Amino acid sequence: MTHNTEHLKNLGISQLNEMQTEVLQEFKPGNDLVLYAPTGSGKTVAFLLSILKTLSSDTDKIQVIVIAPVRELAIQIDTVIRKMSTGNRVACVYGGHSIREESRSLEVVPAIIIGTPGRILDLIHRKIIDVKNVHTLVLDEFDKSLELGFESEMSEIAERLHKLQTKILTSATKIENYPSFLKLNDPKTINFL
Repeated sequence: MTHNTEHLKNLGISQLNEMQTEVLQEFKPGNDLVLYAPTGSGKTVAFLLSILKTLSSDTDKIQVIVIAPVRELAIQIDTVIRKMSTGNRVACVYGGHSIREESRSLEVVPAIIIGTPGRILDLIHRKIIDVKNVHTLVLDEFDKSLELGFESEMSEIAERLHKLQTKILTSATKIENYPSFLKLNDPKTINFL
């Protein structure tokens, strides 16, 4: 827990809220988790602390992909994890940003990639990022990604993650039927709506 305390201190948070505490207690690498909680309730901190448990320091491959529906959210997640000072390399990728610049920032392979679905897929197609060792996929504000029509991009990204073991979905609205590409494996559902 000392790591968490340190990371939280860097964010200026003295203790986790009830939802974050439950997520950390219930999250087990290898098991899928669906989190329903309102916007602004601290979901980002909850899933970032969870994915930190899955990272291995003895590999220089991408291990986690975090997909956000819009650039602003991707940047916000990136800002939070950088403030946490986890010691893990992170790259944030999104449209409207020069591909050349992003390629340079990816020359040293990050452990975590945060980005929008279209840009992540574009970088995979261009072979700028190699996702074959990714074991954890986070779909943040998953409801919005579906609303904005990103299902096919997310589906293709998920299909390419052959070593995927863990999926974390967050949403501010209840989803009745999950798209089949997710292949959710008896997910633990935490509902704070």
